[in-house]
Amino acid sequence: MILIFTLHAEGKEGLSGIPERKTYLPEYRMEQMFPTDITGSVLWYDMNPFPGKGIDFLNRNTMMPGDYRQSRSEYLMGNFDEILYFTVRFSHENLLDIENTDRQNLRFLSRISELYNTDITLCLTGSSDEILPLVQDPEKREQTIGAIASVLENYNIRGIDLDWEFPRNDNEKLLHQQFMQDLKDLCSEKDKTLSMAVSRFRLLPEETYSIPDRINLMTYDFYGRHSTWEGTLEAIEYMMARYEIPPEKLLMGLPFYGRIFDGYSPDYWKKTQSYREIVRNFSPTAQEDEAGGYFFNGPATVQRKLELASDHNLQGVFIWEIGQDMLNEASLSRVVLDY
Repeated sequence: MILIFTLHAEGKEGLSGIPERKTYLPEYRMEQMFPTDITGSVLWYDMNPFPGKGIDFLNRNTMMPGDYRQSRSEYLMGNFDEILYFTVRFSHENLLDIENTDRQNLRFLSRISELYNTDITLCLTGSSDEILPLVQDPEKREQTIGAIASVLENYNIRGIDLDWEFPRNDNEKLLHQQFMQDLKDLCSEKDKTLSMAVSRFRLLPEETYSIPDRINLMTYDFYGRHSTWEGTLEAIEYMMARYEIPPEKLLMGLPFYGRIFDGYSPDYWKKTQSYREIVRNFSPTAQEDEAGGYFFNGPATVQRKLELASDHNLQGVFIWEIGQDMLNEASLSRVVLDY
């Protein structure tokens, strides 16, 4: 079954109480989402087309050819305000571990940006063990910032998202803050945006939260039923009250996967299933959030969370991650985009 949305890629802003809808798109999902050639050797409008769909689509900047046929994933991605390309990791040898595959993917995503006015953000991620060698020495940190600047200059990228999971002590938190400030200076110079992924339970110094333009609050991976409506509400209100984060700077995370909900199980932090797998394996109803020993967010809970984000005047929501969705009538993306 083909996933059908109300198309609003031309003018996404102002459609509801949620100004922005974003999704993470991991590198390892590119082949799944775009299973045909992504090197440019196949015509853009011949890739994975909807059967029998001929669309004459007027974009803000581009008139598509009359025989244009959208791929399902292109159609889906074009309806989001922002795609966060995950991930470029840090490398001790090369500063950034950006490979030819990443370069092809970024060129490919740049076309979506041009055609649909969908922003592309580059997500930099790593653990403390991976990031520390490149930021604790000022000279090395400057070189790392230079490598990031080069990527910003060469691709159609809106900005940078830092996902450092997680600074472990006060010294690492200070280095994280200094690195964030360097990234902010770079983004200001290049007219780019800066965001960072944070957890309610991995807190940073108060000053750090004032640096980025956006804060992606990972309202999932909590203990037990890892992403309930109640837990999400508490996390949002705690972060806003404790750190005086303005709502227009905060985005709420929506998990498109489930975790074992028995907190006493040794598999709690090991076993997950994507929402797509859960639907295929257990056929839950739209109102259910538990199936086969997994807790997840079904369509009804996602709808309630969207209302929560709207009621709190948040800047928006983001999805981790789009490749885990079930692209049929059970789709969670459809709930997000049609809200």
